[in-house]
Amino acid sequence: MKKINYRLREGVQVFQQEEDFYLLSETPLIVIKVNEVLYRILNETSKSGSISCSREKDHQLTGLLDGLVAKGLLVKDEVMEPQPFPTVSIIIPVRNRPQDIRECLTSLASLDYPKNKVEIIVVNDGSTDSTAKIIGAFDIKAIHLPHSIGASACRNQAAREANGELLGFTDSDCVPHPHWLKDLFPYFSDERVGIVGGCVSNFFDRSSLDRYEEAKSSLNMGPHPFRSENGKSSMAYVPSCNLIIRKKAFYEAGGFQEDLSVGEDVDLCWRTGELGYHLLYLPKGEVKHKHRNDLLPMLRRRHDYGTSEAILYLRHKDKRKTLYLPAAYSIFYALICLGIIMQSPAFFGLGLGTLFFDFCRKVLKIRKNGLHLKSSRVLLSVLRTHFSFSYQTSSFLVRYYLIFLIPLSLIYPKMWGFLLFLLIFSSATDFAIKKPKMGLFPFFFFYTLDQIAYQTGVFGGCVKNKTFMPYVPVFSKKV
Repeated sequence: MKKINYRLREGVQVFQQEEDFYLLSETPLIVIKVNEVLYRILNETSKSGSISCSREKDHQLTGLLDGLVAKGLLVKDEVMEPQPFPTVSIIIPVRNRPQDIRECLTSLASLDYPKNKVEIIVVNDGSTDSTAKIIGAFDIKAIHLPHSIGASACRNQAAREANGELLGFTDSDCVPHPHWLKDLFPYFSDERVGIVGGCVSNFFDRSSLDRYEEAKSSLNMGPHPFRSENGKSSMAYVPSCNLIIRKKAFYEAGGFQEDLSVGEDVDLCWRTGELGYHLLYLPKGEVKHKHRNDLLPMLRRRHDYGTSEAILYLRHKDKRKTLYLPAAYSIFYALICLGIIMQSPAFFGLGLGTLFFDFCRKVLKIRKNGLHLKSSRVLLSVLRTHFSFSYQTSSFLVRYYLIFLIPLSLIYPKMWGFLLFLLIFSSATDFAIKKPKMGLFPFFFFYTLDQIAYQTGVFGGCVKNKTFMPYVPVFSKKV
């Protein structure tokens, strides 16, 4: 890594007031006083879009800017200079998917990457149709197994025969973009990076379900890059259909756990992180995935994903979900929820009172520090922050506790209003954020079934493995 670009996060600005200089975030409301030198640097980012630093030459500056990244005020983009092309072994397990593997291998033949640096290994996992014949039509390395051993075992077997410095994993129902490897390999020039993953988009775009999957697929890691540096506590992962790993790190981690049929990619990412390697996700290096575009198969797959949570938490006891509950936001949210459940205006009034108290507290704190911001601006910031917290908390409750709230509503009918509030609020906000190419009502329909399918899988996995760790988050006051 030679250069790092820093830019202000959306909604963050720098300004001067008299002889003082400030960095301001409106959601959440954060005001930091900075010196004139840092002000001029940050002001330059607002004019030019970003500034570039060299970690080697500008060590003190990058350390300071990294601190602002940690506070959520800046965004860091890693910019890679041209690097020598490493050898890459692309590994694909397949079983009874002749047409899919044909399209996958055809797309790999068009990779914008030196041909002598790419090795493609397909593992035919005991297919009983024409898959073996299709594989034989391509100039690749093929491993034909007499019977099925599962995708994880296939990947491990191919890795043992791989010659590449990097192992690139994708699936037979995927179509990698020609720039897949070229977009992602440069980040391995940083020796700390063990895994790099790229974006996964939807191959199909014919139905409402296809468009829902494009917006809400669990394989889609989102539009923003992220880097996991604290492997022991990090929950970050990238899916195995678009995962490139340093071969050395793969062997040190022990490869894929062959007894896992789902969640094996999460497990590999977590174990690699625990060895001290960094994980990097980038919204490029695209792979198109053929999501299940019939409703029942899609829901079954969501259910299967849910079953992996209990196993993963048993194997990684240091990993826990964190639920952030700052006092002011939590009290406001709890009072509004109680108002909905009890159908009592008094609780809504108390909730609004809490909101007003938080607003007054922030205004007084800002003025005490000698900063003059319009009250309307502070109020808007407070409203946005409380809305964001309420959305995150509602989404968490919908994701894990919906199947418990439904029978509870049958026993205590007043809970129906709360249940509908959670579903409508979380799904409508998701709809506004993700902007899927479909109507709100079909999105709400698929969203609700999606949550129920996943949760039944989580609950079933917990019962089977005699643990309820997925339902017990760690609470924190600080975001």
